[in-house]
Order: sequence, then C-alpha cells, then structure tokens
Amino acid sequence: MNWKRLLATVDLWVMVCLASFLSAGFPAFVVAGLCRIAFKLGDNEAILAIGLPLFIVLFSIFIRGLPEPLRRANMVMTTDPSTFGPWFGSNDES
Repeated sequence: MNWKRLLATVDLWVMVCLASFLSAGFPAFVVAGLCRIAFKLGDNEAILAIGLPLFIVLFSIFIRGLPEPLRRANMVMTTDPSTFGPWFGSNDES
C-alpha cells in the first residue's frame, strides 16, 4: 500500500468516525437529559441506562451511513481518486 492510499483511508476513517461521534453524541445527550428531567432519574442512571445505549446505536448507524454523504459533500478524499490507482477503481494501468 502506498502512502497516498493510506492517507485516503485514514482521511476517510477519521472524518467518518468524527462525524459519527458528534452526530450520535448530541442527540443521545439531549434525550438522556430530557429523560432525567421527565422521569426524575439520577445523573448516572440517565447517562448509563439511556444515553450510552442510544449513543452506541446511533454511532453504529452513522458509521454505516455517513461515508457516501460525506463524499458527496467533498469532506472526504478531496484528491481525485483516479490518482490513487486500481484500489479506488481506476483501470488506467491496464
């Protein structure tokens, strides 16, 4: 694996994981806070029983679904994929 492919892979994973972490963390925190107020739960019970499972579920959903929208938004892999060779589907060396 050359360094350009490695850079593109690291770029993809860092952006997807960061976007998934932030996109899952905010609603999980808000829902846990609302449940804490509504059901008179303690801090630990609300975060561990409601927030953490919700965060894990949302994080896994976003990990699976975010790469394509991030590519379309040009936030991932800003370099032309054809310069990376056959690993990204370019058949220029045939």
